[in-house]
Amino acid sequence: MRSAVKHLRREQLIEATISVIARRGFARTTLALVAKEAKLSQGIVHFYFKSKDGLLFETLSYLAAEYEATWKRAVRHVGPDPVAALDAVIEVDLGLEICVRKKVAVWVAFWAETRGRPEYRKLCTELSADYFAQTRDMCRQIAERGGYTDIDPDNVARGLNAMVDGYWVSLMMDPRAFDRARAKQACRQLLAGVFPAEFGPLVGSVEMAGASCGRLKEA
Repeated sequence: MRSAVKHLRREQLIEATISVIARRGFARTTLALVAKEAKLSQGIVHFYFKSKDGLLFETLSYLAAEYEATWKRAVRHVGPDPVAALDAVIEVDLGLEICVRKKVAVWVAFWAETRGRPEYRKLCTELSADYFAQTRDMCRQIAERGGYTDIDPDNVARGLNAMVDGYWVSLMMDPRAFDRARAKQACRQLLAGVFPAEFGPLVGSVEMAGASCGRLKEA
């Protein structure tokens, strides 16, 4: 019981930290503001995290674990088919669980700090390397199965990763202009240009769904 309460309290403080960073920025985030956001005393924050640096690192670790667990769960859910797995990654990367302005703003804030904070850089590098290795392997499997001998899976995975990163930045900079459905469609169109037999039909079905459902934008 006590461990469950401790876990919930830590998570409450981390969620409050995410909200404060998203609203005020990294440099202006303080333990006092986090405590106020969580509706707890500053002493409670010190009790669980000891320092601002400790709280910030735990917040980054929390976001990284959430992201990794979400996309890996989605890939397991669709099974061994690499086409379905890569499509599931797109859904996660641009979906409402991960790709929301508050979380993206916090990710960008932490990325900006990696240059001077090796512990942040190490965590982000490891997460990025694992994600890239998995998506590259999906691209490799699709290329081998489809007989695409002139395709470099490394380049395809890097292109897709960069495209998703670009949409994350677009969401943070101008959320009203961000169109989630069109962003997913654009990623699938990129892959359709490389793997037409696998992603071409998928893009067509998405376009038809978009025509019937209309544009979906970030509020």
